[in-house]
Amino acid sequence: MKKGLLAGLVILALTACGDKGTTVSNGGDKDLLVYAQSAELRTLDPHQATDVYSRRVLANVFDRLIEKNEKMELTPGLAKSWEYLDDTTVEFKLREGVLFQNGSELTSEDVKYTLEKARVAPMVVNLYGAIEKIEAVDKYTVVVKTEKPFGPLLHHLSHITASIMNKEYNEATKEYNIKPMGTGAYSVEKWLAGDRVILKANENYFRGVAPIKEVVVRNIPEENSRAIGLETGEVHLSQDILSISRMTVIDDPALELQEMSSLGISYLGFNVRRGPLQDVRVRQAIAYAINRDEIIDTILMGSVEKANGLFGPGVFGYSETAETIGYNPEKAKALLAEAGYENGGIDLKVTTSGSETNTQIMTIVQAQLKEIGINLTLEQLEWGTYLNITANGESDLFYMGWSNSSADGDYGMSALLHSELMGAGGNRSFYKNEQLDKLLGLGQGELDESVRKGYYAEAMDIVNEEVPIYPFNFSLANAGYRSEVKGYEQSPLNNPNFFKLSFE
Repeated sequence: MKKGLLAGLVILALTACGDKGTTVSNGGDKDLLVYAQSAELRTLDPHQATDVYSRRVLANVFDRLIEKNEKMELTPGLAKSWEYLDDTTVEFKLREGVLFQNGSELTSEDVKYTLEKARVAPMVVNLYGAIEKIEAVDKYTVVVKTEKPFGPLLHHLSHITASIMNKEYNEATKEYNIKPMGTGAYSVEKWLAGDRVILKANENYFRGVAPIKEVVVRNIPEENSRAIGLETGEVHLSQDILSISRMTVIDDPALELQEMSSLGISYLGFNVRRGPLQDVRVRQAIAYAINRDEIIDTILMGSVEKANGLFGPGVFGYSETAETIGYNPEKAKALLAEAGYENGGIDLKVTTSGSETNTQIMTIVQAQLKEIGINLTLEQLEWGTYLNITANGESDLFYMGWSNSSADGDYGMSALLHSELMGAGGNRSFYKNEQLDKLLGLGQGELDESVRKGYYAEAMDIVNEEVPIYPFNFSLANAGYRSEVKGYEQSPLNNPNFFKLSFE
């Protein structure tokens, strides 16, 4: 029986039955699971993990003070409870007896060490820079103080980049970015760069020992290869099953598929400092020339919903009234003429990475822009190179996804568009708008959720009008897996929880 997720974000439920009886690559070994994703992780240092591929591994190696369940509710993690002492002060009570994977005990000093590093770490300062002070009151009590009221704090502390690290271990080694030490259900046995990461079950895990003793995380860029791996049993669980491969999984009685709208979006980013893209009319023209419905119906086979802004429906700050530019090629041509490009003649380059699906999507965009006189060159890069190129502002356009794994509007917009975070900080559009910055600041400083939502709705209207980013669709969170794998539960965060898995 295919498992359908009966939740508000569910977009598909599947039913099938049968037994294909394919032999799995582990020879029936119930202690080994092979997991595949579309790109390699970049780091095992939580404070550098701004990509989803790294976060999927780190989610299983580390724990956080606060966690989020599959319904995106805040739940106790390493902190068994927390309490606001005033508008700027939160007290956390830690679980006692929690051990790191090397057997040392978690204390408030580890939390203090982690958050003090996070608040100044360049890649995540937007999440934790508002923290003014961390106090280790006693062995199991931590107090976090912010400079002023900071609405997103608890959501940010549930983010993978808030994973609690071992102070003593980190200070003794320079290799914690490749051989980390956490309290999570799995420890990193080995990272074979370019190929795989091998995880071993943590015998000291405070929630119990995971049923599956070893997990091999493989990066397999070709979507079809991941689907074939599921069919043959070389792969047991795979994320990122998008276009035609979805039907491969759906039609195979030995496989299961779970999917829902995630918290993220797929979008086209504009480097607003480069050439014609400095003119908002050119950016608007490009948006008017793109027929997103054609892309969704053909390449993505109708599996996703067209986005109306940067926030998916499960993100705090999502606005039902937000509206993006729609398909209107005649309007696009008029705007180009107004901007001085009546006969077209604009040459641009778009950079992509990841799955072949991204390249297929940009090939359609290339043809659509050709209709209004814009010549688009496609460049596909390896993930790490792609991040460096876009962070350095070396591409005109870039096609990308954003997972918003804190499920809060602040992370969904500040990281992508705040003027203080240009480049590697996340604002790869190099966009600056003083009113947007002001609204984002107001959203951060407000504890009243209804007021915060108003700030983000106004900010979204600015982004949709000025188009530093053009949202395509709300991303699909899904996984295909072999029917003998039990316990998988799809989450909008789109991170696998290996601890919950077992073989029948």
